[in-house]
Amino acid sequence: MTTGSDRSRSQVVGVLFGKQHLHGCRASTTMFGSVRYEYASVEVQSDALDHSLSQLLDALDVSDAPVPIAAAIPTSECYFATRPINSGGGNASPRTLLRESLRSTTAKLDQLAIDVLNWQAHRRQLVSIVAAPLDRIASIRETIADSKHSLQRLEPAANALISAAVENERKERRDRLVTRVFLGETSLLAVMTKGIRAIHWQSIPLPQGDEGTGIVSIVRSVEAAYAACGLETPPDSVSIYGRRELQSLIDRQWLSNNLPSDFRWLDAPSMKPEHIARACADGFLADDEDEFDFVREYREPLKLHRVVPYKEIALYLLAACVLAMVLHDRLKQAEANHVALVASAPAMISDGSNPRPERDRLNARASAVSTFMDKRVRWSPMLGQITSVLPEGTRLTGIRGSATMTQKRKRAVKTAPTTLILQAECVLDADGQLPASVSRLTETVGRLESVTEHFQRVELSDLRRTLSQETGIAGAEFSIILTTSSKAQG
Repeated sequence: MTTGSDRSRSQVVGVLFGKQHLHGCRASTTMFGSVRYEYASVEVQSDALDHSLSQLLDALDVSDAPVPIAAAIPTSECYFATRPINSGGGNASPRTLLRESLRSTTAKLDQLAIDVLNWQAHRRQLVSIVAAPLDRIASIRETIADSKHSLQRLEPAANALISAAVENERKERRDRLVTRVFLGETSLLAVMTKGIRAIHWQSIPLPQGDEGTGIVSIVRSVEAAYAACGLETPPDSVSIYGRRELQSLIDRQWLSNNLPSDFRWLDAPSMKPEHIARACADGFLADDEDEFDFVREYREPLKLHRVVPYKEIALYLLAACVLAMVLHDRLKQAEANHVALVASAPAMISDGSNPRPERDRLNARASAVSTFMDKRVRWSPMLGQITSVLPEGTRLTGIRGSATMTQKRKRAVKTAPTTLILQAECVLDADGQLPASVSRLTETVGRLESVTEHFQRVELSDLRRTLSQETGIAGAEFSIILTTSSKAQG
């Protein structure tokens, strides 16, 4: 018999299957996204589990339509252990891992339902193993199947409490190594956790009148197992849940001296049955798949509607439709603007006059602009290259230039050449002579690509000696003249 995989997220029933009582919580999601909870408990009489479950669902006002059920069994009915594994050990079967954990070859493993989780902590591969009596699991699974509802998850109660406790914490605390103590009326459960993963748990009776000693004792007992579980360090914080009234009865200072100073005491979730049932329902609504589940192997294959993200696809399609409507509106507006522009065009097109003179005039203006753009000189790159080849001790002091200009003189068209004059100064060498690098400067500048593109000649001119009045250093001033060739046109 398989477990149904149709999972409605609008409502779910969480059930704690105790030996004497069934405790339930129906969680319903409202249209505004909030969750409404209803609780009920019934007594199990003469092991009539099916009749008790029917009474519980009736008390929760569950309709005849199939409803997903997330269930838990008491932690006391489960065996649990975490241990490190060697590389490749995670491929071992659950029964092999459980046998190694029990260190027994005579254990009747075929009478146990087993689930295994492989994970990592402190850079070590760990395996967590949980087991429960197979007949107990089969009884719950068959009872729910006979009720026409669908069992979606069956986990230890401790696992449901851990998920609820972590869900209520801030994000920065969710992955910490924490010892969590869940208080009940007559017992307490301590679980060493990393995030939502249980590492080791232990339950003891709660000593009446000496609850503080019980809390400290179980915390120390659980934390002592950290090395055997494969951790490098023990938990550094403690969180206590439930029985808030005990705070006024326990010496707070004594508790702080025996627990980490930053321990916290919260109201929920506690070991109250209704808190466990609600934690089962909340875990289902949060879609916490990667957790312990005794009915994992009985699940039907996932149906298409659980795999395909229909809501996201619908949102994307809606966004695409809105974008298409906006684009269509913009195209219509552009077409209307085009029609209006054509309607307001000069009348010479519609009055039958010849548009060629206007076209020729516009073409002539466009040609003039194109010619100007083609012949212009890009000064910035050229000056940058010239500056980069100046010898050490030489600097530019001035820049003058003239562009090509056409002039008509006595029926002849003469073009004044384009000229760039760079004024510079340099320091003379130790012998009072012009440095050789300056003498070769015209050749160096003349070979620059940006210069040869526009200028045909590079000359050194106006050379004269100078003497700085401030420093008394002898130098020289000169000009570098870059010109194009010019030809008179008759």
